[in-house]
Amino acid sequence: MKARPARSLRLRLSGLTAAVAFGLGGLALGAVYLLSLRQIRNLTMRALVVTGQPVEVGGRVVVLPQLAETEIRTLESVIKEAILNQVALTTLGVLGVMFVLSLVVGWFVAGRALRPIERIAQVAEEIEATDLSRRIRLEGPEDELTRLARTFDAMLDRLEEAFRSQRRFLAQTSHDLRTPLAVLRTNLDVLLADPEASIEDWRSTAEVSVTAVDRMATMIDDLLSAARLGIGARPLIRLRLDHLAGKVADEMRARIESEGMTLAVRLEETWINGDEGTLTRAVYNLIDNAVKFSPGGSDLTLAVGSSTEWCYVAVADRGPGLPAEVARGERQAGQGLGLAIVREIASAHRGRLEAVPRRGGGTVVSVWVPLKPGRIPDPPTLDGLALL
Repeated sequence: MKARPARSLRLRLSGLTAAVAFGLGGLALGAVYLLSLRQIRNLTMRALVVTGQPVEVGGRVVVLPQLAETEIRTLESVIKEAILNQVALTTLGVLGVMFVLSLVVGWFVAGRALRPIERIAQVAEEIEATDLSRRIRLEGPEDELTRLARTFDAMLDRLEEAFRSQRRFLAQTSHDLRTPLAVLRTNLDVLLADPEASIEDWRSTAEVSVTAVDRMATMIDDLLSAARLGIGARPLIRLRLDHLAGKVADEMRARIESEGMTLAVRLEETWINGDEGTLTRAVYNLIDNAVKFSPGGSDLTLAVGSSTEWCYVAVADRGPGLPAEVARGERQAGQGLGLAIVREIASAHRGRLEAVPRRGGGTVVSVWVPLKPGRIPDPPTLDGLALL
């Protein structure tokens, strides 16, 4: 199929402006013509023309010959027709001039009106996947185009932050996946280089290898969970966040008690639209992270609730503390993939991962998710969670 030639929006807009101006001008001149015709046809003789007497016509004094009434009416009709013909010719001439002027004016007006759109298109063409720093920053009156430019800039802000987060996530993922692989390779190389390795040496190396493989398997499961939600493989469903978190707590209670820790649970009825599998992974990682970095005998707390238009699932630990910028992914601190996966899952649910200091030492790490779809409300105040 032959491609249709592209038509300039500026040309179409100027043509439309010219057509409107031409049409309105034509209607106006046509109305003038019809009204003039009506008025002239309704004229009557106001005075008798007397033979031989001077009459002032248009500032000049003329003497009209004696004419019969029928001749006078005929002369009057001829004059009227001549006037109407002249009006018609003048109207056509004016219409032609108006058409040309409307095209010129419409062209410049359309160019001025479309200048912001040209700027938006130029910025869009200059944007590359590796550089999303360009912005339109359109100045001017509050209208549709300025709102469009601000919306476009806001979209670019979100895309830039998403790309930046993805780059940090990939860098951290690569580092953490290489660690267990390096452990495997080192232990196997040492064992193979020792010709006198005993059965115990092989068994010890095998145990280290199994631990490293388990760690990689957990990382891969986390990555797959986040990837499935990121590509939309699983639809979001209506679920009880408190029930989900309670089930994870029950499954992990034995491990927590084996570490000499206690887990307090504070659950409020909370309904959200989410993916059950990835949210379960997020709660598991939050609790697992708290167990890893808290000393033995610590008291942990799992809480689910809501604040304004957001809901949260939070875990309070007694660990060394977690800076807020690390939780948000703005800085790396060697925390492993656990919190990075949680942050990706929160982002996929239009939420975020936050951390605040806990009273008495430790950190409260929480996942915040909007309660309803659509516009994301203003972020909640997190300081109250420090009381957990």
